[in-house]
Amino acid sequence: MNQQREELIQWLRYAKPGQVVDEIMEKLRNGTPVEDLWVAGSLTAARYVSNQARNLLGFVSHAMIGCEDARAAAEGQPKEIQELMLVQALSQVVMDLNDPCFAPYELFDVWGVSEGTVSESIAMLRSDVRFGEWLRSDHRLVALERQIPRAELIDLILDIGLEGIVTDDHTLITPALSLDMIELTGWEDGFAMLRGTIRYSCTFPRDFGPYDLAKSLVEKYELADKIKMGENNAESSAALRVEFLNTEAHQRPEAVAKALAAGHTAETVMSALSLAACDMYLQVDPVPHEDYDAVSREVAPIHIGTTLNILRASLPRMFSATAATAVVMGGCLLQRGPSVLNEQFEFIPFVASRAYPYQEDVLELSNLAPTKLLEILNESLHTHDVRKSTAAVKAYELAGGIAEELITLLVKVACTDDGTLMHNVKHLHSCLEEFRASTNPDRWNFLIAAAKWISWYAGKDTKTYQRAIGVLAG
Repeated sequence: MNQQREELIQWLRYAKPGQVVDEIMEKLRNGTPVEDLWVAGSLTAARYVSNQARNLLGFVSHAMIGCEDARAAAEGQPKEIQELMLVQALSQVVMDLNDPCFAPYELFDVWGVSEGTVSESIAMLRSDVRFGEWLRSDHRLVALERQIPRAELIDLILDIGLEGIVTDDHTLITPALSLDMIELTGWEDGFAMLRGTIRYSCTFPRDFGPYDLAKSLVEKYELADKIKMGENNAESSAALRVEFLNTEAHQRPEAVAKALAAGHTAETVMSALSLAACDMYLQVDPVPHEDYDAVSREVAPIHIGTTLNILRASLPRMFSATAATAVVMGGCLLQRGPSVLNEQFEFIPFVASRAYPYQEDVLELSNLAPTKLLEILNESLHTHDVRKSTAAVKAYELAGGIAEELITLLVKVACTDDGTLMHNVKHLHSCLEEFRASTNPDRWNFLIAAAKWISWYAGKDTKTYQRAIGVLAG
């Protein structure tokens, strides 16, 4: 690791929450490259913030991968928004470094342990992860990194991540976003992030049933050899979306396997799954802000779309058998539906409510110009008016509004909130990626979903944002 990078990491490691905003802005003004600051944020979190879950919901630091989500969401936006997103991301790292749930902590080097053969070492790693042996799993991963080709190691890490996604999608989000950031950090420095992903998967109860079902379906339909990785066929994707939604929940994983066996490409099937998941999310009513642990209860349902986004984005890094399992796992997610928590913080079955936006709300806004609709959207996001915010997006679409102008507004609002990195920004980022990847006429549903989410979260806590705006204005 070069000296300048290490100096930035140590600066951030010892920065104080009340001072870090000014210090970040000073570094930007003094010419510190933005890329170096993003890297410092991720690597500081990887090395000095504990990312090990301790309960069923995967209570976890979002700081490390939040940097990558924020960086991706800010790409292409005006300079001020990019700087605000960076401030929020690095501030979150510092907040977590001072949070007793996550610190003090340090990821120490381990020497690595191996079995007699590589295949035995891989089998023991997978066994240790399932048993929750986080430290021994770390040793095994470090040893395997020296023994097998990098592409094989990445595929293994992603496949292990698939095991837990129906319980908590961070098991796959974490390695997937870490691999994106590693393109900036380089492998040698960034490998610490991947070590953290394995430790994370070891440290809370996961339901392995969906993964085991997916593996059995891959074997039954010989998908490891049959899966096709070509372009999305929009017409087929639209038909599959309807088919999956009309299929009984417990039959959806096999319906996905059959679609792959019939020759539909992975991208076509993933597009259908993503559209169907978005349909489901728009059928979930928001949690009242005053409810117990309202943030976690509101975060839970939208994860289904974020998981499908991560599954789709991870396919190019996977070997064919793992990719087939990943797509069928999308069917397992549709079987479960959006995660829903009741007032007692217990998981309950998803039951569809009336879908947003409501037709009468859209009709009420139908004669307004796109510029006026953006004003209404901005106001409704901050007043937590989910009906008006979702209707405003639909009305904007019908009025011929430019998508990227609406997206800029959503990103601008998302980066005002402290702690949004894996909440406002995380879920916004996945919605934006799915919108841009889709060619379906209903692709604006992803922007409606983003507005639905942001309308709940906007303005929750803006102390960091207010301080950053003050510095920017100075």
